[in-house]
Amino acid sequence: MGKSSSSTPRTVAALSVGAVGLAFLLAGCKKQDNAYVPPPPPTVTVASPVKKVVPQTMEFTGRTRGIEAVQVRARVKGFLAKKHAEGGKRVKQGDLLFEIDPRTFQATVNQAKAEVGVREAQLKLAEVTVERTKSALAANAISKQEVDKAIAERDAAAAQLDLAKASLKAAELDLEFTQIRAPISGRLGIITISEGELLGATEATLLTTIINDSKVYASYDMTEPQVLEQRRRNQNRRPGEDGRPNLVIRLGLANEVGYPHEGAFDKGDNTVDSGTGTVRIEALFDNPDGTILPGSYVRVQAILGEAEAVLVPDVAVLADQVGRYVLVVGADDVVSRRNVVAGPVFDRMRRIDDGLSPDDVVVVNGVQRARPGAKITRATAAAVPAADKSSERSSDKPTEKPAEPAKS
Repeated sequence: MGKSSSSTPRTVAALSVGAVGLAFLLAGCKKQDNAYVPPPPPTVTVASPVKKVVPQTMEFTGRTRGIEAVQVRARVKGFLAKKHAEGGKRVKQGDLLFEIDPRTFQATVNQAKAEVGVREAQLKLAEVTVERTKSALAANAISKQEVDKAIAERDAAAAQLDLAKASLKAAELDLEFTQIRAPISGRLGIITISEGELLGATEATLLTTIINDSKVYASYDMTEPQVLEQRRRNQNRRPGEDGRPNLVIRLGLANEVGYPHEGAFDKGDNTVDSGTGTVRIEALFDNPDGTILPGSYVRVQAILGEAEAVLVPDVAVLADQVGRYVLVVGADDVVSRRNVVAGPVFDRMRRIDDGLSPDDVVVVNGVQRARPGAKITRATAAAVPAADKSSERSSDKPTEKPAEPAKS
């Protein structure tokens, strides 16, 4: 009994020390389990700019118009009797479009014809009188004054006949104008007038418009420095003049990619607009199927020749309020912003006129994960597909899951 009671305090003390040590050990393991391990740098696709001979181009915003455009108006006053065409339809030159009630004009023509008949009869009588007076004068039956009077009356009758014929011609023209025909071939505009309306009451009433869009002009403006530079390079010769080749001009509509329509330089204005400091240029395009609508805003590209240029994938070129830029990866894999002067696109490659060299490395895919000042992990296009759109949308997520820390 005595031995057992004397060893109890030492056993309790040993157990207490062991429990405290175990608690510290467990606490250390728990703290190690919760330690933060930063994720690895995001993986992005990079590429180097390439040098390639591409067309030397200039790009503009233009406006189209048909090769011909006519406003069809009523040339005489009257009531619209018949519409022979519908708005928006194509017509050929000479087609009957509208008809004004012709009865009043026909009556005027008949009256003018009768007047011509009267004047012709008067002229014949005056000519007979002249011949008779001349015969009488030869026989000394009348004086020379009588002959002169007969000749004057004959000349007046001839003038009156000419006047009557002119009135008849004017009446016939007015009658002809009651049938309004298409002056050119093309497509009609919307027609808003109705049969029975009075036309030409105060002015020539606009009935419709016709636009010939078989060919279209694209008008655009070049700045004075641009014009002067092109004139300097070409000895002040315009395209297609004095041995200089004509320029190929390409056009793209708002819903089209690139410039699928090809035309040529047609003419340039002869003065610089003092208000805008630009020169108006027009290019001509064939439009047999009517794809290019007159009045459209279009993209215009003038091909000036070929030159070697630095190209990067178009997806690598970004833009903000400052301008165009790319994300460049340095030797230490740190991303930085580089402002660039960007040109047109050729086969999904953007021409860079200033700001990059072939030795640079730019971010192509994953630009939303690459932030200036942060490190990235490089990958080739084969490692990270170019169509990795889902990963670009998740800009704050790493491409690989961070490794979990070892547990104690």
